[in-house]
Amino acid sequence: MKRLFLLFAFVLCFLVPAVQAEEIIISAGSGPLDSVIYPVKDAFEKASGIKLNILFGSASLAFKQLYKGVSEVGLAGSSYGEVLEIMKKEGFEVKDPASFQHVTIGRGMIRTVVNKDNPVSRLSGEQLKGIFTGRITNWKDVGGNDSPIIVVLSYLNPATIGAFKKIILDNEPYASEVLELGHMDELRGAVEANVEAIAFGTSAVLSNGVKQVETPEVFRPITLI
Repeated sequence: MKRLFLLFAFVLCFLVPAVQAEEIIISAGSGPLDSVIYPVKDAFEKASGIKLNILFGSASLAFKQLYKGVSEVGLAGSSYGEVLEIMKKEGFEVKDPASFQHVTIGRGMIRTVVNKDNPVSRLSGEQLKGIFTGRITNWKDVGGNDSPIIVVLSYLNPATIGAFKKIILDNEPYASEVLELGHMDELRGAVEANVEAIAFGTSAVLSNGVKQVETPEVFRPITLI
């Protein structure tokens, strides 16, 4: 924790001219918030006297807010190059990408969760890939009950979706039949309410009503821009 605090404080003070101000406005997705900001926020504010004003959103929204001057710092759960790729896919023109300073300050874990009453506790990489591409549609095929699998996804989190797709799905498309929801708390709620459901996300998807499944580790970089 101390190492994370010192790294965050050093990078923020080195890159952001606004450190002379009383607050710094930060745009960030749920992954960077859970992995970097929330663990050090109170200590940083107490030590520096600078308030961190957080604007919550996806990686793409965080960069758009930074680009438009709404915030002074953007945090994304992906590399800077991947952020630019997301912007391009969304039709958002970044006129001078080189004008933004960026540094990787950590990494965030993507967790896979099922309902607490689901007997499945472990999934291999191939099983995960089969489930989220739609090739495996029944829990009995991975050691669970004879019931259909409900895949829950959030396309409001492009960095998380993109990292999981790249690492687990080998960039194959997601299943066509999914339950599409919004923020991580909505994914968590869907898994809590449905014993057949499965989802992935940041630590915000964890609760007493879900069970984290043992899977191959899935990490993505946390980038400060």
